[in-house]
Amino acid sequence: MKEIKKLKLDELKQIYKVHVREDFPRSERRPYSSMEKMTKAGIYASFGYYDDDRLLAYACYILTENGKYALLDYFAVVPELRGQGTGSEFLRKLEGTLPGKNGVFIEAESPDSAKSKEEAALRQRRIHFYLSNGAVLTDTKCLLFGVDYNILYIGRPDDTDPEQGQLHCAIEELYREIYRPVYGRLCKPYVSDRHPPEKVIF
Repeated sequence: MKEIKKLKLDELKQIYKVHVREDFPRSERRPYSSMEKMTKAGIYASFGYYDDDRLLAYACYILTENGKYALLDYFAVVPELRGQGTGSEFLRKLEGTLPGKNGVFIEAESPDSAKSKEEAALRQRRIHFYLSNGAVLTDTKCLLFGVDYNILYIGRPDDTDPEQGQLHCAIEELYREIYRPVYGRLCKPYVSDRHPPEKVIF
């Protein structure tokens, strides 16, 4: 029987060792110690999608203490099940797992900054996956630690999507709280029809 399970720290640690390290490049992996610290502080939530005891997919969210929105930190399907609809199924079933939150923001690397046609196509497919599962592409992008991201948004099924201006303000507030020490220097949200800010070399 398929079900979503909120992960305990030992379960998250195992998934990190076995899957996160394989599914995401080093540059995109936060240390497990960071996940553990944020989980204990109540600002990180992780979920596994299981068929009995078999892991099918996992998702991790960054939360803010008083904010109405969450940021999707990681989302992945185990390699042997990719392209079979498991990701879409999991994403739909995740609705309602974050009580008190109006919606979720998603970072997707911008096709505009890809270094090759193949990389641009891969990034576009990732964006299309979220769009085909109810997300909307916001007018906001973010230069985060030197990587240019498009920002998508998925709201509650029973809620009307906010206007773009509202979403931009919410994104800025979310990033400011999450990345307070480097906000404005290594974390720079901006409206997509404006010139992106200059990259910071670090």
